[in-house]
Amino acid sequence: MTHFNSSKRFQRGFSLIELLVVISIIVILAGLGLATFRKVQRNQAIDLTKVRIKYATLKTEEYANENNGLYPVGDDASSAILYNALSGDYSGQGQPPTGPTYWKELLNKDPSLVGVQGGKRVIFDGFLQSIRYRSARDENGQLVPNVKNDGSFDIWSVGPDGEPSDFNVDGTSESEFTKDDIWGR
Repeated sequence: MTHFNSSKRFQRGFSLIELLVVISIIVILAGLGLATFRKVQRNQAIDLTKVRIKYATLKTEEYANENNGLYPVGDDASSAILYNALSGDYSGQGQPPTGPTYWKELLNKDPSLVGVQGGKRVIFDGFLQSIRYRSARDENGQLVPNVKNDGSFDIWSVGPDGEPSDFNVDGTSESEFTKDDIWGR
């Protein structure tokens, strides 16, 4: 009869339980790292949106100063009219400017800054959505209803969720309320 000495038992690797524990720890750490990475990306996009709104506000004020205090007037709340006015490309199709250029970087066709929505070139926020813009006055100089900044213009982003809290892209229809919009001015 052969007797086995339990003290001289071979161990040729890890048990299944040990491997499962290590894999579980790796998965948990990867999940935490991914969540942190997404939060950092979201915060960077929010910061970029604030910077773009502030810069667009400054350039729109510069435009108004050189145009007798008149702000660009558009037919919707997208940033298409803002792109046309600030880039000097009145066609809105990415053509060379035919008027004064207030924001030269718009002409570089950087896909993170300028894109096409509804066949019109628009200025993107940090979430690659059109910055929203609405003049306080219409083509006839009459005040537009529902504008927050009477006498000038509203400029904002719908924020991370992509849902407007105020008015839809046409500037007139009510939308569901969210609190993550990023407003300028």
